[in-house]
Amino acid sequence: MELKILDWIQALHNPVTDVLFVWITRLGNVGMIWILRRKTRKTGDILAAALVVDVLLCNGLLKHLFHRVRPCDVNTAVSLLVSRPTDYSFPSGHTAASFAAVAALYLAG
Repeated sequence: MELKILDWIQALHNPVTDVLFVWITRLGNVGMIWILRRKTRKTGDILAAALVVDVLLCNGLLKHLFHRVRPCDVNTAVSLLVSRPTDYSFPSGHTAASFAAVAALYLAG
């Protein structure tokens, strides 16, 4: 299923969507979208701590346990707009950062 979604996204290539998707991807890097939403110092500190724990668990442990190959390595016809990530694909760093941020904001509230 993920390869069908990837093929669908690949069909959306044009100058506008290329810029949009790169911008959205960069917001997800290292949880940047959540850091930008910092409303108070305490919440920001909790958020930063959650994102550090996320990086340690997701990138430091889980990705190495699952060894999930990236879809762009399976379907080499995929045209990447960003440099190819060098780590494994699961769990998703963007998804894990979002989950960590939402959990931290919920618990801080």
